[in-house]
Amino acid sequence: MTELGTFLKQRREASGLTLDQIQQTTKIQKRYIIAIEEGDYKNLPGSFYARAFIKTYAESLGLDVDELYETYAKDLPKIEPQPTVQLSRKQTYSKASETSSRVSRWVPKVMLVLVAFLLMTAVYYVVRNLDFGDQNASPTEQTNSGVTIDQNKDVPEEEPVEEEPPAEEPVEEEPAEETGPIAVASTNGADLTYEIATTDKLTTEIHVKESPATYVGVRDTSLEGAFLAPEYPNQSKQNPIVIEDAETDTLRIRIGLIGGVEKIVVNGRELELADSPVTQNIFVKRVDAE
Repeated sequence: MTELGTFLKQRREASGLTLDQIQQTTKIQKRYIIAIEEGDYKNLPGSFYARAFIKTYAESLGLDVDELYETYAKDLPKIEPQPTVQLSRKQTYSKASETSSRVSRWVPKVMLVLVAFLLMTAVYYVVRNLDFGDQNASPTEQTNSGVTIDQNKDVPEEEPVEEEPPAEEPVEEEPAEETGPIAVASTNGADLTYEIATTDKLTTEIHVKESPATYVGVRDTSLEGAFLAPEYPNQSKQNPIVIEDAETDTLRIRIGLIGGVEKIVVNGRELELADSPVTQNIFVKRVDAE
């Protein structure tokens, strides 16, 4: 048994989770989970899958995978080098010849289509000039209307200009309430912070997919006291997870596998979820509206 396997088993048991529950959450067969805890990597389907299973298992327990890999690097299965396939000169020449042959077959067809297009374009412009050539004639000169203007006649005095009434001052409109998705305000590694301008208490809905299963934990930023939502929604069957009128200005939502979350809605507005990192600490902060 390796130190890594012992650590994962202890964390699972401390969380009160059984092997069947981990299998349901991660979709990893129980015999592979047992092999990871016992450090028996030869019973796993290759080093690549072994490392992937360890990563998914750790995320389901809410662990930092990068820190785990660094701490137990000596216990991780080594990545096996992939064999390279070298083509013989005959195979390389055959593929190159086949590609050149395909290109040579298409060139005459493309040239024929191009020539036909140019001919059709030339005919169109010739016919257009013949049909509309007469419309370019210069307009006829305007005839003299016979009206004589007496330039010696006194110019009438200008009429006084009426002063316009003062313009009314524009009424300042109240700023419209923000709508649409909420973008990330700041990021720091796996920590993502969203800000929502509102005077109302925070009401949050977390919609979880059936697959892949994920860990969800909701608390205020003190990280003390009871959870505000169940840690394993796929076990409680509560979907979406709803936290109404939270008595805190900032919620901390920890997601073990962000791909298992369909959407998060806060006070009727959806958060713009980031694709990475896989495990995220989402902070939703209520700020005063200006």
